[in-house]
Amino acid sequence: MQITGNDKAQKKLYMANIDKLINPIGNRSGMIVNSAYKDLATPKKLLMVGFNPGGVPSDLMTSIKEDFVRHIENPSFNALNERWGNHASGNHPIQLLYRALIKHTELVSGDILKTNIYWQRSTDIDKLKIDALLENNCREGLLLNIKTHRPKSIIFLGHKAAETAQKWADISFNNGDIKYPWGNNHKIKFYSMKFDDHRIKAFSIPHPSRFGFGGDMYRLAAILKAANKCDIELKI
Repeated sequence: MQITGNDKAQKKLYMANIDKLINPIGNRSGMIVNSAYKDLATPKKLLMVGFNPGGVPSDLMTSIKEDFVRHIENPSFNALNERWGNHASGNHPIQLLYRALIKHTELVSGDILKTNIYWQRSTDIDKLKIDALLENNCREGLLLNIKTHRPKSIIFLGHKAAETAQKWADISFNNGDIKYPWGNNHKIKFYSMKFDDHRIKAFSIPHPSRFGFGGDMYRLAAILKAANKCDIELKI
């Protein structure tokens, strides 16, 4: 696909806006967008949105600004292939989900943007300290990503991420649920959301870090069913 002058201008503006948002919080430990920066500011079919970055090996620990710089220096770098937590490279449950979506749906890597509600890292979701600056800049970051990439669907990694996005949306309402086959009480939840002029079908799954599908075909099938309900086409 040929890159036009308008595409380059849009990407330059997007990157400048992201830079403005991260500068006041750039010294905090965290990550911004996990996907390769070469694919930014082009239309996306799916946003993968977690709550916030978790633990990584000490040699891969970055500040928010350092994460931005390493992606700028290597636009093909995709953090979804690096080591997260105690897992081998690319084998964290979120990374396995990313690869499964590519394997079993219409999606290719350039169709997916992986980010988080909050860019600041914590060892546990409940330990994240959210101040007004983080809240405002990350809210503006999510809105910018939706406005720029105009995804047709969002998958929230954990229901808490979806709850925050609902508060930030102009319009949001629940749209039912289906069972996620892990015990008796876990669900995949559906939403209809509107951010500015962009309407999106969205769904949230139990957080993969605790409730990943692993090798269970029924859990993966439930996630794929949810993706298909939100306009992501499945491979036959």
